[in-house]
Amino acid sequence: MGKDLGGKELGEGIYQQPNGMYCARFVDKFGKRKSKRSKSYKK
Repeated sequence: MGKDLGGKELGEGIYQQPNGMYCARFVDKFGKRKSKRSKSYKK
């Protein structure tokens, strides 16, 4: 489980980078690793 800069748990494969961006890493249905970045965190 990833954490944000304040130490709060974010969920499986989601973390916050030191520059404040949130990043989510996952495996798509074809078995390829993907990542998405966002300025805000949405569940």
